[in-house]
Amino acid sequence: MDMDRQDHSMSVLRSLVAITRRGLADARDEETPLSMTEQSIMMAIAEQPGIRSTDIARMFRLNRSTVSRQLAALIRLGLVRETPNDTGRGRPLELTEDGADAFHRALTSLQRIVEAHLAPWSDGEVARFAHDLERFDRTADAS
Repeated sequence: MDMDRQDHSMSVLRSLVAITRRGLADARDEETPLSMTEQSIMMAIAEQPGIRSTDIARMFRLNRSTVSRQLAALIRLGLVRETPNDTGRGRPLELTEDGADAFHRALTSLQRIVEAHLAPWSDGEVARFAHDLERFDRTADAS
């Protein structure tokens, strides 16, 4: 690998980690201070109501016990609930009304943060950045 490319690759990694940590920390709601893992799990449930814990573990490449612990905390907080299931294969999950509210508040906060950072960029630069991130995500998801 070309050293310049390796340097750029490391820069991408550092930036993605920093952006994710800062953004999720900034979006924490004082009423329900959720960890990055808990917020990620809530996003998965919001985007795919009925998803099961094993699907979440696979999606984020987490150990099932980690997901179970995080889900137990979210259920205790009243943000997530298990729904009835007659297939016998895990319990489908959904956000409660409070969970949906907390998720939307966090998402709105994150959106404001992203928009503030992108304010000096042109529309074309934002579109290209969005395209490249989506491409990067699809490639990472396929591997």
